[in-house]
Amino acid sequence: MNFVWLDINASWSHSSLALPALHAQLDSNTKNECNWQVVRGTIKSDIASIIEQIIQTQPTYIFATCWLFNNNYINEVLCRVNAICKPKGIFLGGPEFLGNNQEFLNARPYITAVFKGEGEEMFPAFVKALLSSNNKWKEIPGWEYIENGLYHSSGEENVKDFASLITPEESELFSWDKSFVQLETSRGCFNSCKFCVSGISKAPVQDLPIRSIQNRLDTIVSKGIKEVRILDRTFNANPKRAKEFIDLAAKYKSKLKFHLEIHPALIRGEFKEVLETVPEDLLHVEAGIQSLQENVLLACSRIGTNQKAIEGLKYLLSTNKFEVHADLIAGLPEYSYNQLVKDTISLMEIGPHEIQLESLKLLAGTFFRNNSESLGIEYSPTPPYEVLKTKDISYKEISKAMTLSKILDFWYNDSRWRNLFKKIICKENDLLEEMVCYLHGTEYITQPLSLESKGILLYRFCKEKAAHFLKDVALEWIKNGLSINKEPAELFKQWHFKDSDIENPVFDKDNIRNKYYYLITESQIHWFIFNKEIERIAPIRYYIQDL
Repeated sequence: MNFVWLDINASWSHSSLALPALHAQLDSNTKNECNWQVVRGTIKSDIASIIEQIIQTQPTYIFATCWLFNNNYINEVLCRVNAICKPKGIFLGGPEFLGNNQEFLNARPYITAVFKGEGEEMFPAFVKALLSSNNKWKEIPGWEYIENGLYHSSGEENVKDFASLITPEESELFSWDKSFVQLETSRGCFNSCKFCVSGISKAPVQDLPIRSIQNRLDTIVSKGIKEVRILDRTFNANPKRAKEFIDLAAKYKSKLKFHLEIHPALIRGEFKEVLETVPEDLLHVEAGIQSLQENVLLACSRIGTNQKAIEGLKYLLSTNKFEVHADLIAGLPEYSYNQLVKDTISLMEIGPHEIQLESLKLLAGTFFRNNSESLGIEYSPTPPYEVLKTKDISYKEISKAMTLSKILDFWYNDSRWRNLFKKIICKENDLLEEMVCYLHGTEYITQPLSLESKGILLYRFCKEKAAHFLKDVALEWIKNGLSINKEPAELFKQWHFKDSDIENPVFDKDNIRNKYYYLITESQIHWFIFNKEIERIAPIRYYIQDL
């Protein structure tokens, strides 16, 4: 039998843990009876090519894990594959099926069944049932399917003994060719956030022993991997255990870098102490803020006050040991557009290294998805199920929020423009909304921008809306190594030895290849020295002269 796994990811840098996590649980005899083949691609892969690869495997059974980003793509592939080669069964799992799946299955008769929940413990029995060519897989909890027009569901299945599972890295189907590895050191979440799939689970949080984590990190290092992304829902839910992990991670200084998601409102005790001693650049921290409005956090059942979250975020930044990213979510109940803009500015003033602003996605099975009508939430019926409007924010305002997200990516999240952009917005808060209106609906927000394009766009905005910042933009433009001959440098004047009445403190009469440009501000003269032969690259020297 040919068991074919369709592995579709957001990009080639990503790799799903689903296949190796399930495959690792099979005993050697069962593995030997299966002919496992994997067809990999991304959501941008040519569909015809993916279909051709699947057909060539002559699949007996096809499996795939569906997320909101790949669900449409996978189903487009599978409906065509089924029409061409008629496999004996097509089975799906993943977060997409944590809600009611009857409508999904009725609309897609080519799908044999979907699995709801965590599948590692049931997978060996499921595969053995398929190998025996009987229908006993239907007796396994977690499967949902349509039979004779009737919808069958046996509920949601959760792993009962997480620590006893064989690790994904032990599967020969684990991908070691990526730049990072995902590692789950705990399963479950103590939070009950109404927007999150983890918030609907009643299963207890289960932690892996630190010793077993160390063994896995040793394996990861031996494979030449440099980055580990910890998948724990709230890494610091248990401060004592979080401390133990950080102590362990520190032993891999210069060998590994760890990405963690931390709830800033819960930073305390032993965990706080260990963060003060953590080696530099060992961690990359994502701080889940979501909103700085108390009423919004309450509506989401988010643990922790906004004041505690702010204090925690400031503390993370005060360590100066690692990059900190902060998240905001547009479209949460009771979250207005004006509040969102206000929170964005507040975060800029605090100064995380990145601010990620996304729209709320109503994920399958979540409280907000199940109660969207009574809450007055309108959302897209197709993935990624983004909120279109609520009682508190209109469709136009949601659209403007996504423009704001682009603005943050262009200038705040780019370290080369961050300080200048922060200076402009934090000095004059109204300019942020001015910029949103200036760019909303334009082609700029639909495409990536180069460093140069960002500078020109910011300069033109200031020229029209905030001319008193033009010199600041011009200075940053040159400091970023951009051309003295482009528009943002038009305020600079070239200094000439013969006809200038301004004394040049950096003039080198013996070096005729140098060209000198200056910009006068209220209290200083900024001098930039360019070499005639390389002036388009960067100035060779920068000097500030006090007036």
